[in-house]
Order: sequence, then C-alpha cells, then structure tokens
Amino acid sequence: MAGYRPAEAVAIFERSLALRPRDATALRGLGQAQLDLGHSTEALESFRKALVILPYDHYAAHMIASLSGEASRPATGYVAELFDSYASSFDTHLTSTLHYDLPQLLRAKLAPLLLATPVRAMLDLGCGTGLAGLALSDLASAIDGIDISPKMLAKAAERGIYRHLRTGDATALLATDPIFSGPYDLVTAADVFIYFATLEPIFAAVARVVPTGGLFAFSVETAPAEEIVLRSSGRFAHPAHHVETLAGRFGFAIIEQHGFAVRHERNQPIAGTLYVLRRVFAASPLEIAADVD
Repeated sequence: MAGYRPAEAVAIFERSLALRPRDATALRGLGQAQLDLGHSTEALESFRKALVILPYDHYAAHMIASLSGEASRPATGYVAELFDSYASSFDTHLTSTLHYDLPQLLRAKLAPLLLATPVRAMLDLGCGTGLAGLALSDLASAIDGIDISPKMLAKAAERGIYRHLRTGDATALLATDPIFSGPYDLVTAADVFIYFATLEPIFAAVARVVPTGGLFAFSVETAPAEEIVLRSSGRFAHPAHHVETLAGRFGFAIIEQHGFAVRHERNQPIAGTLYVLRRVFAASPLEIAADVD
C-alpha cells in the first residue's frame, strides 16, 4: 500500500459506514487507521463495534484487550488463528514478500559466541516452521521448540531438527511442562515478542531455565519513544529501556544490540532490534515467581 494516508483512510471508512453501519470489515479498517493516527480511544470504540457484529473476530478481541490494558499475555486465539491460516505459505511469504532475514542475522551474531562455547540444549520460543532452528541447528546438540500454532509446529516437525515440540503459550509451558525445565545454554525468540504487551512474564520464565553463562537472543519491533506501543498490525513495539530494565532485573547483561529492518510493510521498513543477552547472575526465586504470576 504505497502512499498510505491514514487520515484519508478514516474519511473513506466513515463514508462507507454511513451507508453500511454494520460492516465489520470497514469498522476494523477504521480502527486501524485511527490507531495509525494515534487516536486510540476512537480506535477502541471501532474495534468494539466490530466485535459486536462478529463475536468470533479474534483480531478485534485482541485489539480491544490491548487498547484497554487487559492484555498482559499474548492473545493466543488471535495469534494461533493468524499463523494457522498461512502456515503452508509462511516461509515463502516471509522471505520473498516481507524480505525477512532474521534467522541469518541471528546466526551471524551468535555463531562466534557458540563456536567458543558449545550449546548442549537450545530452546526456540515461537519456533514457527523452524526457520531460526534450522539456521542454528549445527551449533546446538539438541533443540526444543514451542509455538502457539499447531499447523506451524507441524511444519517445524517435518524438518527433523527438534528434540521436543509443544503447542501452547510459551510462558505457561515453561512454568508447567517438565520437558522445558532446562537448563538451556541458548534461548531464542525470533519475531515472537511482537505479540507480547509486556516482556516481564516471559523474561521471568526464561530466567528459570537459563543458567549463568547462558545466552538469550530475541528480536523486538523498536518503539520510537519511551512507551510500549500497540500498532494497527496487532503487534507491539518495545522501547530499549524496557528491555534494559528487565535484563538487569533478571540477571542478564546485554552483549549485543543490533538495529535492523524486521520486515517491510506498505513498502516501508519496520525498525527492529536484535538483542543478545548473557546470564551473569541468578535472580531471586521469589522475584521470578512474582513476575511469572
């Protein structure tokens, strides 16, 4: 959508809704354009109207929960539906359409560190079809994976590189499934935390399974200011200070912070940051438990 202008989009959707006030698609589009303009209160009302018309609309429910401050964990229904819907074309769409090269960037940043310190076990959070796992598969003796989408996980299983794969919310599985008790010398999350409103719970969960000296590598969409931002894409952007604060709280030191274009949308690059953290001390078990809860 070259030349996308949200103010003009708002006017178009409002004219459409004057003729068809129960058009849920137009209400969703109006909410997105309003959010792009920074009009979050108006966007929330548009998404609420859309959900009344289509009660099974997971995207609208996700946006309502996020805009109203109710989304502390990823919207599992929305994310699972989103990725299940295009699991069969996911790899091609990412690499050809969105110019996605994060797995290769992960390898470039991690390989020098991992060659010096062999990885006995790696955990791939939000593993998807296994693109990140594949890029790092020769550097880890064993790889486990978690993803919210059953269809994506089935594609990852076809690669034959994972020891254990489970469908579900990563924060919950790390707290309850003994398979993921670790220790893991490396935990990765490539293009996953964009669906987390806040990163405290997942940092706490990862801190339980990464020992001192272990690595935690992940990407975020970069928020231009100091606040976590919900975008009309349904994804969140996180500011650097949020990551820095959590790293210190949970015993990690940032050893790599690399800016890059996560993907292209509307012919524009989306700014992101790849972080590589090393565990330097163990946080208090009570502190970790409090943040998980």
